Amino acid sequence: MKMVKHIGLLLGVAFVAAASAAATMLWLPTNSSNDEQSLVATALPQAREIPAVTLTQHTGEPWQVEHPQGRWQMVFFGFTFCPDVCPTTLADLAGMLEQLDTPPAATPDVVFISVDPDRDSLQRLEDYVGHFHEDFIGVTGGRDAIDTLTQSLGIAYKLHEPDASGQYAVDHSAAILLINPQGQLQALWQPPHGRSVLAKEFQLIRQRVGAGQS
Repeated sequence: MKMVKHIGLLLGVAFVAAASAAATMLWLPTNSSNDEQSLVATALPQAREIPAVTLTQHTGEPWQVEHPQGRWQMVFFGFTFCPDVCPTTLADLAGMLEQLDTPPAATPDVVFISVDPDRDSLQRLEDYVGHFHEDFIGVTGGRDAIDTLTQSLGIAYKLHEPDASGQYAVDHSAAILLINPQGQLQALWQPPHGRSVLAKEFQLIRQRVGAGQS
């Protein structure tokens, strides 16, 4: 029985990976590239518009893709009960912040958006993201708003059926998305991620955009 459940989870992960890849291929421009200066990231030649949705930060304040103070944001979707991908990615993002050689105003906000709002309360999100870095922002919201955002960004996720105890797994895409100060998608990193790569390439992409080379 455990083997059947394990196989089911593996199939779910494969489904999400395939769906995410297909969705990404559909909306990425055909001339998007990661070749310039050997970027690991996929940097969009033109930033992509994102629908204006409003979610809620763990502080209770509203969150939108366009930062009110004009800051860059690195966004990752997941859930707090995630056993592996989310902790690993958030640890990489925390390490990335430690390596950045940028003034505070030029440092990106790291935003963790839960696709599991039924279990991930604002208090749970605050506790969870605070474990990785005090400046991380936990975000969630209504299912319709989450789906509008994930679908527009090519992020796939799947909630499994609950087990006898009411717990359930969630398969989800593992891309880190870079949103510019205008609330547009500028680039993304597919796993595996590395804190040094994220720090170096964020600074490079930010400089390119500032110089009008995006």
